[in-house]
Amino acid sequence: MDHRAYDALYRPARIAPSPRHTGVVLLSAVLWLLTSLSVSWLCFLVGMTALWGAAVLCGGAGVFVAVCRAPAVRRMSGDVRSLLLGALACPVPLVLAAAAWFSVG
Repeated sequence: MDHRAYDALYRPARIAPSPRHTGVVLLSAVLWLLTSLSVSWLCFLVGMTALWGAAVLCGGAGVFVAVCRAPAVRRMSGDVRSLLLGALACPVPLVLAAAAWFSVG
């Protein structure tokens, strides 16, 4: 066997140095940084909106339950109590739904 062929086939592998593309790497890093910052901001915004929405919902439910449990309301007849609680519960979701309808549509 030819020793040059043997050396070419069985010598230790030499890793070729990678070409330097610092401009491409830098541009890629900047684009990924901007992407991660914008996604982080959007996640924060959605999370805070959900948190405030949950707080408002829990606060409204707490007020509604407090009105339901008030002694004066408990002494009312069922029909009058239902009318009063419906009048208290209706305006806020109705206004929010109308505002959402007009802002989306």
